[in-house]
Amino acid sequence: MDPSNYQRVRLWAGITSIGTNLALIWGIALSASWWARGVSCAAGVSAVLLAVALVVTLANLPFDVLTGSALENAANRTGESVTDWLQDWIRNRLVTLAGLWTGFLFFTVLHQVPRQWALLMFLAAGAVILTLFLLIPAGSPSSESSLEKAFERNLELELKSLKITLRPVRWFDLADSETVNGCITPRGVLSLSTTVAQWLTPREAALLVTREEYYRQSGAWILILIIVAVWTLLGILAASLLPSMNPVQAGLCGAAVMTTWCFLALFVWPTLNRLWMRRADSFLASVANPAEVRELLSKMERLNATDISLSPAKTAVFHPIPPLQERLSNLDRLS
Repeated sequence: MDPSNYQRVRLWAGITSIGTNLALIWGIALSASWWARGVSCAAGVSAVLLAVALVVTLANLPFDVLTGSALENAANRTGESVTDWLQDWIRNRLVTLAGLWTGFLFFTVLHQVPRQWALLMFLAAGAVILTLFLLIPAGSPSSESSLEKAFERNLELELKSLKITLRPVRWFDLADSETVNGCITPRGVLSLSTTVAQWLTPREAALLVTREEYYRQSGAWILILIIVAVWTLLGILAASLLPSMNPVQAGLCGAAVMTTWCFLALFVWPTLNRLWMRRADSFLASVANPAEVRELLSKMERLNATDISLSPAKTAVFHPIPPLQERLSNLDRLS
């Protein structure tokens, strides 16, 4: 399967999944005015909301199987069996289920408390957003193999030549056998997928780390945090103003508004991220040979099976990273 078809299936599966989720949550929320009319006690409301969260979670299983297992196996990008994948899915979705249920309960309570308490709930929500952003999981040092330890030593030497101090490295595993990924968290922890040590040279990894360090030091993550917090709180405010007929509907309508609000963000904020990405590429070309940077970006696109040629319409939605041809053209203008 070529990258274009691979990414096309992933894109349309994602769009269909989002559309299905929107229709499902709004349908359940609006119809709750009659089917949840008699549910008023706290235990009953919690149980009903938990059941709805379970239904929504299971409704995503077909799309998750398609993009997470079937498609990856068709493209020969994973050696994970369906059983192993399903076990991982259950573990991950239990967290999602808990988060969705908590969101339902949050909006239920928000509609019932006095207005002065609503402000405290807003502040608490902001604090949770900040905590989650700053405490992004960064892998585990205990997963290091001899290959990763040797790679880390060579990476340190390459980073020294670029005048970058190696940060503590945390390694994480990907089910995809070729995709390489990594980041520097706001706390300054370098997080790399184990595939980085398999497919990239220490020099290539050092260049990507240098690029990420520039991205972090530019202060972009602070603006991202502000955008996420403000956008989320505005969504919560809009959800709190939506009328409801009963406590169950209050929780479900709040979640429906937030789901729609987050979907709208996909049309608004990718443009800003593409600007930051172009600036980071330009910085990397200023500290390394532009031809080397071009080859590195092209290699990353091959490993991650990215669709290298996208129409402007597709680029504008769901694509915070510019397509390869646009990134290479940006480098050409600099040389």
